[in-house]
Amino acid sequence: MIRSTLVTAALCGLAVLVLLGAQASRVNEERLAERRNLGKAFYENPATQQQAVEEFRKALDLAPDSARERLNFGLALLRAGRTAEAIGELEKAQKQDASIPHTWFNLGITFKREGQYERGVQQLEQMIRLRPEEPVAHYNLAVLLKLTGKPQPALKHLERARDLDPNLAGPHFQLYNAYRQAGRTQDAGRELKIFQEIKKRTEGAAVPEDMEWSFYSEIYEPIEPAIPDAAPGELSLAPRKLAEAVDGLALVDADADGAPDVLAWSAQGVRLFRRGLAPGTPLAGLKGAHSIAAGDFDNDGLPDLAVIMRGDATRGDAAGGSGSGAALFRNLRGRFVAAPGALPGGRYATAVWLDYDHDYDLDLFLLGEDSRLMRNQGQAGFAEQPFPFVAGRATDGVLFELVPDTDAMDLVVSYADRAGVLYRDRLAGNYEAAPLGALAAGAGRLTVFDFNNDGWMDLAARSTLITNRAGTLEASLAAGGTLPVFADLSNRGAADLVAGGVVYRNLGRGNFQPAGKAPEFVTGAAADLNLDGRQDLVGIGPDRALRVAVNRTLSKNRFARVALAGVKNLKRAAGAEVEVKTGTLYQKRLYPGYPIVFGLASKQVLDTVRITWPNGLIQNEPKQPAGKTLAIQEAPRLSGSCPMIFTWNGREFEFITDVLGVAPLGASAGDGKFFPVDHDEYVRIRGESLAAVDGRYQIRITEELREVAYLDQVKLIALDHPAGIDVFTNEKFQGPPFPEFRLYRVRERSYPTRARDDQGRDVLPRILQRDRTYPDGFARNHAGIASPHHLELEFEALPANPVLVLNGWVDWADGSTFRGASQESRDGLMLPYLQAERAGKWETVVADMGIPAGKPKTMVVDLAALARGDRKLRIATNLCVYWDEIFVAENLDSPVSLTPVATGSAELRFRGFSKPTIHPERKQPESFDYSQVRPASMWNPTPGLYTPYGDVLGLLDKVDDRLLIMGSGDELRLVFDGRALPPPNPGWRRDFLLYVDGWAKDGDANTAHSQTVEPLPFHAMSQYPYPPSERYPDRERHNTRPALKLVRPLR
Repeated sequence: MIRSTLVTAALCGLAVLVLLGAQASRVNEERLAERRNLGKAFYENPATQQQAVEEFRKALDLAPDSARERLNFGLALLRAGRTAEAIGELEKAQKQDASIPHTWFNLGITFKREGQYERGVQQLEQMIRLRPEEPVAHYNLAVLLKLTGKPQPALKHLERARDLDPNLAGPHFQLYNAYRQAGRTQDAGRELKIFQEIKKRTEGAAVPEDMEWSFYSEIYEPIEPAIPDAAPGELSLAPRKLAEAVDGLALVDADADGAPDVLAWSAQGVRLFRRGLAPGTPLAGLKGAHSIAAGDFDNDGLPDLAVIMRGDATRGDAAGGSGSGAALFRNLRGRFVAAPGALPGGRYATAVWLDYDHDYDLDLFLLGEDSRLMRNQGQAGFAEQPFPFVAGRATDGVLFELVPDTDAMDLVVSYADRAGVLYRDRLAGNYEAAPLGALAAGAGRLTVFDFNNDGWMDLAARSTLITNRAGTLEASLAAGGTLPVFADLSNRGAADLVAGGVVYRNLGRGNFQPAGKAPEFVTGAAADLNLDGRQDLVGIGPDRALRVAVNRTLSKNRFARVALAGVKNLKRAAGAEVEVKTGTLYQKRLYPGYPIVFGLASKQVLDTVRITWPNGLIQNEPKQPAGKTLAIQEAPRLSGSCPMIFTWNGREFEFITDVLGVAPLGASAGDGKFFPVDHDEYVRIRGESLAAVDGRYQIRITEELREVAYLDQVKLIALDHPAGIDVFTNEKFQGPPFPEFRLYRVRERSYPTRARDDQGRDVLPRILQRDRTYPDGFARNHAGIASPHHLELEFEALPANPVLVLNGWVDWADGSTFRGASQESRDGLMLPYLQAERAGKWETVVADMGIPAGKPKTMVVDLAALARGDRKLRIATNLCVYWDEIFVAENLDSPVSLTPVATGSAELRFRGFSKPTIHPERKQPESFDYSQVRPASMWNPTPGLYTPYGDVLGLLDKVDDRLLIMGSGDELRLVFDGRALPPPNPGWRRDFLLYVDGWAKDGDANTAHSQTVEPLPFHAMSQYPYPPSERYPDRERHNTRPALKLVRPLR
């Protein structure tokens, strides 16, 4: 009895110790995760390198035996300039775990910089053994081999670097020198030409600096999928037959009810099995289908169909799976009817829907022996466009994402007679074909899935799994002769692999283990068909029978169903990235256009659901509950591409308006065309909005949007004038010749006596004063394109020397929207034009009257072109222009006084983002609350080099192309010294003009060079983008600050 009691007590004590140990372990993991997150945040900010060192030191103290913590501590030391200490820590980390490529790469680069060439060679040689597909490692090894007198091995590595990434300029330049010295004149000339072409595309880029950076320069964050410790319950799949003699299937949500349906076809017809239930509904008029691709090409929220028609016996399946011709069918709430317009005939195997030109509609790739790209032109139908298809017989294609967190929508195509091809999206409708050797000839039936949960999308094909290792695709596992299907059958948070009638349990890190049987499918898919939170299987067997395997696995694990709804993006949101993170569990999927299920193990709450919409904007939805459908609608967007101006008014920093709306650099005006841009703007600031503090005026210019601002000069001018006179500038967005600086002085205002919109509605009360009510009854979409509309005004009489004064704002569409609109209509963008009624007809008197350059501003139109008796005017456009106040007045010859105010200081710093107010229907201008600031927004700053934080006064004193470059979240703090200003004359008042010279470039996929800070603009350029014959003149490297990473990866 005593012994039994002692044993019981010992077991109880052991249980307590185990429990306390587990609790301590969890606490330690939480503290470690906190230090890692803080350290990474500091590491990515050039101004906080020492703080990064301290945080990673604390992480190492918590886990002194961790190679990961020591490596990151060493990287932080390296970036902080403490090289000797960094080398020591990196070498220790390397001894702890020699399989981590980061240590070899960074030590190799460091030894190269330190002049220890032999040691650098040793490091980079091992780096290449670990990561043979890393071009930057090959390049730097080549440089070191050349420095150590080994030109032949160096040449081989340079050629390898060039072949791995032909867009890197460095290898081409080094090969030019190497070939030239070897007497290979023709080869040298070829490499020099390519080098010069790349340099022209990325003018100003610092190639040596870039060529010492790679993915392995960044903080090491290995992804280890959190697989539950407890063994999962026994799998239970209940197969049942839906149909026989089936050739293909696809998952669709045909009626947009949130439940996936099964679309199946054969030569005899097409049937729709709603929620995977029999009997299926036949689709009338659809016979002879070879393959079908679903995509919502008219953006009504319902998936339409592209049907590849079956060929004859000699050109059909015997010819390797080709069909003959294609047709479109529109979805009318679950009923499919033939769409008007014909697609070109050809021998096609399959179709893929993909918005290749990022203009917010789905385009159609017809793939086969006669591959074609059909561009969606809205109401104008589909039109064939050139595309760099390689020669070969395409068998399948799929939307892919080689590199995460970009705007790119890549395309992978498999071929019967050659290795696969990765078509890389270079934006603005430009693609580049790259060989994909990992996808062997004949390996069709493609699917995309992040099966190792590292945040990089992997690829599966018949007989092959291809792992995406930081942008390098490697064939990693043979998966039998059938298409692998990925499905988290137990909701563990890691997708299992189903192939050849076997379920392979996902063990993490890309490892799988047989765990049970499943129906054998030649082709299949997974989805929660019955909405019970468990993924079911559906597929076609070797006997051509269509079966669904209902998942009846018993498990206490939780799930979340994510359903997306685009607003600015397409309604079905196909191709959006969906990431979920809860604790250490991380998963990522590409949204297929219908709701998807994530297994969550035992988690009750998701820490974050992150959506990266197809246009690149990021939306975080934190603290979401498990066990339900998470219906996520695209959040309201910020429009325009302009820095914001705030002034100290004596009480607070007041939002004035935006600036440089006249200078949208590289903005798309339509299909391959760009807006000509002005480069300077005068912003009027009322005296009440700018109060002096000890004689000094404070102004803030902030970057709140997804753009880059290039500022050359900023100055403040005191504008003194008689108190009874209003003074307006000549600023507006208008085509060339751009408005010159001019001041209009008005006293008496004559308002319209009648105002009607194009529907005949009385809108006079809406334009008589600035009260944020507008004539807003015109039809428009959420993207910023309106139907053609007009506003008719009638005045009693016009004064002498008349001007039309208008206060209003524009909900400016982005370049991708303009591109789509230009394809649909020849009229394209219609800037407002002014007409006068004469003899009962409307005559255009001002062909381009301009628009307010962004947020609420006042613009003036000279009415010198009007005849004496003109009293009725009409303003017509198809832009979303909202007029708040309109009147006519006489332009007076009244005295004014302009006095420059000395600039006392100018400081660039990171601030964050002011809280915006966005109208849900976009019928009010956005406003910003300076007092409420957030550290991050829905995007990361554009990659490239910016002006370092600190004193920037010397960059802004004159127009000289020495640009101050600021990115998202940055703020320019300006103090102007007005102590020397004379007081206004008696009876006069003082307002101000803020003069800003520069440009702004947004991150839209169709904006020229939208994904890089460079090429830099300059005043003498003929256009933007400018031709190769022109060059940015300032070679002084004062812009050396790398872009910040404000939205950090969830993984």
